Amino acid sequence: MSSLTTSQQQALAENVWLHFFQMGHLSSLGARPTVLVRGAGSRVWDQEGNEYLDGLSGLFTVNAGYGRHEITAAMAAQLDAIAYVSPFSFPSLPMIELSAKLAALAPTGPRSRVFLTTGGSDAVEAALKIAKAYQRRRGFAERTKVIARRSAYHGTSMGALSVNGVTSIRNGFGPLVPGARHVPLPYRYRCDFCGGGCADDTCALRYAAEVERLIEFEGPETIAAIILEPVQNSGGAIVTPPAYLRRVRELCDAHGILLISDEVICGFGRVGGWFGAQEMGVSPDIVTCAKALTSGYAPLGAAIVRGTIADAFVSERDADKLMHGITFGGHPAACAAALANLQILEQEALGERSRTMGDYMQRELRAALGDHPNVGEVRGMGLFMAVELVRDRGTRESLAEERLMGWLSEQLKRRGLICRADDRLEPVIQLAPPLVITREEADRCVAIVADAVHALGRKLGTAPVMVALPAAEPLAVAAD
Repeated sequence: MSSLTTSQQQALAENVWLHFFQMGHLSSLGARPTVLVRGAGSRVWDQEGNEYLDGLSGLFTVNAGYGRHEITAAMAAQLDAIAYVSPFSFPSLPMIELSAKLAALAPTGPRSRVFLTTGGSDAVEAALKIAKAYQRRRGFAERTKVIARRSAYHGTSMGALSVNGVTSIRNGFGPLVPGARHVPLPYRYRCDFCGGGCADDTCALRYAAEVERLIEFEGPETIAAIILEPVQNSGGAIVTPPAYLRRVRELCDAHGILLISDEVICGFGRVGGWFGAQEMGVSPDIVTCAKALTSGYAPLGAAIVRGTIADAFVSERDADKLMHGITFGGHPAACAAALANLQILEQEALGERSRTMGDYMQRELRAALGDHPNVGEVRGMGLFMAVELVRDRGTRESLAEERLMGWLSEQLKRRGLICRADDRLEPVIQLAPPLVITREEADRCVAIVADAVHALGRKLGTAPVMVALPAAEPLAVAAD
């Protein structure tokens, strides 16, 4: 392994355009980017041989871990057999098998139909179009509105962007698709009703009442669907209270509204079960998924649709078909990757491992940081966790420091951990390591986060009320 060549450095400076990234930071030929070139299990290596724990599974994606030759072998075999099959005209064998497998696993039931896409935004886009088209098929042409939650991220294609609740991402691309409406997020730590730390389901039901009030205000005859994540990513692993989710399901049933569970991150063991909605005892009408469907080995997403809804598009009349398609949706090699990946998740019981290891990591994070003046809360579900940072633990005062998250991300990376320091709602450190993470690696991850948070405390001038952990030693540098 070695540094980038001069031509690679120039191409990076002049030609590459990363997503959600200011390329000006890499526009100089002297820039030193971290280029990840190899992975194994829960660890990755950069072009200079430096080793990191991947505390974010790439991007909440590599659930089965890096270096899974079973998945790459399945893809290679499929590519050797036939590299591409048009989803507009022909089913491929992996598409057929994967659709049956997802229908068997999903909370939408074994008669579900699976519309395969290339990723999460595509899956949400398909789900929104299906919901609106279904309502029209039922004779409700005015049902065009979609309710989502504030601060929720649902993707960046125009339909998905419109229901996106992250204002900074949505602004600047208008006019957006009309009809998106947003309700407050049930956020226990900063509850709008009790001030925070809800003791029971009273506040959760108050938030659900906000959904009901919006339905009544807009008119239920105008609303096609409600979309939400069981555990919301934006804001930092904010767990939806099950009582809230159950009440929203009741409202959808009462008013003929479809419930879309966005499981692009929550699915495939990330929060414990196959899907987050199942873990909370709720059956949605449509499930969107992607990311860990293949553990990142190939781009693939899906909208899994309850059979009674999909039936509206199935007949002998060509005019009844869903007028939507994606050239690479359900690519045969991606479907082969997904089948191999699901087999690994099942055989190794990685969902159950996510539950137990997630509980362990949260306990250890609370033990290491529970009394730190800049830590408000450690929360999450399964191996989907966040540490919320505050100016003052006692008052829950928000921590608003310019460029602080960039500084903190660099502190974590220098110590050998890649994760996300984010402030789209409140500042948080997000953790979502591969489900194969070992106990030793989990301990290492906790130690690095604790060390970085103590460095943050020193930077802010807050004196921890506990003794700081010893500084984490750098991970070993891999041999060339």
